[in-house]
Amino acid sequence: MTSRRGLLLTPSVKNDHIEQMAPLPLQLLAIFVTLLLPMTAGAATFRVATYNILNFPDALGYQRIDDLRAAVGFIDPDILVVQEMQSQAGINLFLDSVMHTISPSFSSVPFNDGPDTDNALFFRNDRMDIVGIQYLTTPNRNIAEYRLMLSDTRSELYLFSIHLKASEGSSNEIMRLQEATILRDRLNLLPPGTNFIVAGDFNIYYSDEPAFQKLIDSVQNTSGKLIDPLALLGYWHENVSFADAHTQSTRTNQLPDGGASGGMDDRFDMILCSEGIMSSGGLFLISNSHTILGNDGAHFNLAINDGINNAVPAEIADALYWASDHLPLYVDLSDESGPVIDRPEVRVWPNPMQRIAEITLPWHEGFISARVCMTNILGQRVFEDIIYESEGFTLQRGDLPVGVYFLHVFIKTEYDEHKYRTTVAVVR
Repeated sequence: MTSRRGLLLTPSVKNDHIEQMAPLPLQLLAIFVTLLLPMTAGAATFRVATYNILNFPDALGYQRIDDLRAAVGFIDPDILVVQEMQSQAGINLFLDSVMHTISPSFSSVPFNDGPDTDNALFFRNDRMDIVGIQYLTTPNRNIAEYRLMLSDTRSELYLFSIHLKASEGSSNEIMRLQEATILRDRLNLLPPGTNFIVAGDFNIYYSDEPAFQKLIDSVQNTSGKLIDPLALLGYWHENVSFADAHTQSTRTNQLPDGGASGGMDDRFDMILCSEGIMSSGGLFLISNSHTILGNDGAHFNLAINDGINNAVPAEIADALYWASDHLPLYVDLSDESGPVIDRPEVRVWPNPMQRIAEITLPWHEGFISARVCMTNILGQRVFEDIIYESEGFTLQRGDLPVGVYFLHVFIKTEYDEHKYRTTVAVVR
């Protein structure tokens, strides 16, 4: 069916599985509003995420694709580093089946085959460029160093993806200290004022562990020190006082993919930042944006989808359970370093919507048509139409269930094509 401005479009919902989507808890509305609106007026904002994706793709990776797609799609990152990537084939699969369902603008860097499993980087090539890559050799696994430049402001960010030695015991702590020392030596060589982030699976059990202290130490060299945005000091392992900071394990039982069990009781995954990132000028971390997806602080020693999860919808909690034994983390950054290009966007009002929403399309010279596609959080298409009016259209909910959806718009003009994506929340 073709459409005209003002026509009420009713999404067609024919799949039985869509009708089973859980209602959207009201306490989650703030999360969706955050996803939908610019976070800092007049500044470029972007999201950096990290995720240990559990020996991908050999550990039943193909079976976990739908769940990884749901989890990463819910985050909607601009930059994603992952740990436990195993091959170039795994990067290609993850890029095509996960990242490109979020946006076709995602690119990856070539696989680097170091000892054991490896790191990988996915980034939006319409928002930033890669200007440098190197790998720090350690006695265990390589540490990846990615140097990115933001397209809008030309600001640079050094992003390190890390996966330190696992397990308790003095020998493992010594190995982690050796790895942390190599990283810290590299950070100390960066010019003062450099913006850098270290993200990944640190496998550290408590804040006094020598590896962690090496990274945050400010006695010998302050320019290379890292700052914990959560500022958590203490013994994190199996300590209910730190339940809202734990990232592993999402399961209590052993699953066929070989991931860890035991429930949520370790703070292995972290995002640590330079002093510049933690300031309030230039490129900086947006206050209170640090998020451990799915951790509501109420699942200590439980599976992440046990009972009600107050941080994410039920289908996302289930996806996190099956996708990996780790939870993903993300932070939002803002860049006020220079002039910012005003990027066009698709606007939805009201959002969240109940019965009807007005969709406004960005203006493009020589507009011919726009293909509009709506998908649910699993990437399943629930609605598609062609729009011939350049201003936009009216969307009627019809029998679309309560939930979170992604609206994809592909605008064709006489000269080129433009692709947009935004989030729509449907409520009662």
